[in-house]
Amino acid sequence: MERISALCLEAVDALKEVFEEIVKGAVPSAEPLLERVRALARAASKDPASLLQLAPTGPGDGYTFQHSVSVGVLALALAASLGHDVEQVAECGLAGFLHDIGKTRVDLCILDKPGELSRDEILEIRKHPEYGAEIVRGMTGVPPGVIEAVLGHHVRFDRTGYPESARTLCLGVPCAVVAVADFYDATTTLRAYQRPMLRGEAIEALRRARGTVLDGSIVEGFLELTDGGV
Repeated sequence: MERISALCLEAVDALKEVFEEIVKGAVPSAEPLLERVRALARAASKDPASLLQLAPTGPGDGYTFQHSVSVGVLALALAASLGHDVEQVAECGLAGFLHDIGKTRVDLCILDKPGELSRDEILEIRKHPEYGAEIVRGMTGVPPGVIEAVLGHHVRFDRTGYPESARTLCLGVPCAVVAVADFYDATTTLRAYQRPMLRGEAIEALRRARGTVLDGSIVEGFLELTDGGV
């Protein structure tokens, strides 16, 4: 656990550098982050459930960053538990860490707004997958499957989600894995406009989402990994 925790903290530090560079308007390389995610993927492949015990962020980190880290860690654990090879596990983890990077282009007054968003605000926040895909396409070292996941993690399994431009794409494993990890973490964490679900509520929500919002086989893998709940 000490080794896995140390590897995770190194990945989180590398992700923080990526976020900081992007906020400054720079386009960082993804290679240092991917190198650390690969090391974490090798450890995760030996003991996927151990990642669920990690708490690599602190109260000083903003919600989007905390959520990105949580989704990355969950995606690593889930992909490893499904038996994918280390490179595929690493791609799922990197996709999880970067899936909401497009929110760095959305005004904080929208992201942090308590209560109901206006129609224009909803339309703006729904642009974050496209913003994110544009960002990661410019970063060296990002595999194509990761770009797909950043663009398509809200498309839904039944292709009724957003952005519309991604609905006809043949989205791969990283996108399906990140969608499940994102769904679970988003429903179980406190946000400005939403109380967190209890664990049992979130598990039931996952089960209801099988075959429509989420890939049912990936959901089953997540439930098996977590024994019904994290």
